[in-house]
Amino acid sequence: MLTGSFSRTRLLRPTSSYLGRRLSCSRFSVSAVTYKDTDTLAGTVAFHNIYVLLHSRKPPSEHPSKVPSKLQRALQLQAIQWRGLVNFSYLPERAVHPAQSAADGPEWEDEHGEAYGVTAFSRYRGRLDLPMRVSTENLDEVAAALQAHASQTGPNGLSSHLTGAEREVHLYVCTHGQRDCRCGETGGAVYEALRKEVAKRNLSETVKVGSVGHVGGHKYAANILVFPHGEWLGNIKEDNVPEVLDAILSGQGERFSPEFSLPLLPHLWRGRMGLDKEEQITLRSRDTAPISDIEPHPSRSSISLD
Repeated sequence: MLTGSFSRTRLLRPTSSYLGRRLSCSRFSVSAVTYKDTDTLAGTVAFHNIYVLLHSRKPPSEHPSKVPSKLQRALQLQAIQWRGLVNFSYLPERAVHPAQSAADGPEWEDEHGEAYGVTAFSRYRGRLDLPMRVSTENLDEVAAALQAHASQTGPNGLSSHLTGAEREVHLYVCTHGQRDCRCGETGGAVYEALRKEVAKRNLSETVKVGSVGHVGGHKYAANILVFPHGEWLGNIKEDNVPEVLDAILSGQGERFSPEFSLPLLPHLWRGRMGLDKEEQITLRSRDTAPISDIEPHPSRSSISLD
């Protein structure tokens, strides 16, 4: 859905037998899914300036392998022009629209058309919660608002010394098991462990833990997206959960710059929003390194949808 080669593949519609399929990870050996070489992880995030989350009433663990959402696809086709990625997300504590909560199935099956709440995290402007739901009727209006949010205004870099809701840290774990069983099993276990650890530390007011659809990189499961700064972590296991939270909390209050701030947990760091492949690899290999002299990688113009 979000990474890989760009192709206009036919959207698959789920069937009861398809949705009910139980995937087993027994065919993957431990060595096949455990990556300890940090060079393998760094540089595995496609370049993007904004990450758009569509609020789903069903968690990604219940989504089919290929989500047949025409609205998500249409928004992604616009977002690719301004270096944006669009994905589905689920946050148990998030209030949903009455029209959403009244329905049982996924939004893409609604007889009156799809509509989603929208949260976006931008390299330049941080978090945005749109006051309206996106639908086919207002798609262009919502896309324009998101494009403006993705644009650079003022000095580069976002301060993490913020107040109110802006101080919230959002962790999204890929749990899209129908897309790949490793994301379902390892991702699901890490998701539950994160929620338990956050509750144990009484951090629920400032640290939100949700799940997200396919992000690319099944072999790096579990994958965690850390916002507002857009850090991507991979190869996370349940034992890493305390370490992840410790690292996030230790960085609060410091000014953040996409280009110069050190990677969050370098040995588990896949990359960062706002950096291309070469910049991610260079930042990972240099403890502190100005990377403005690096030529932009072709990935800046090759964000893809699958």
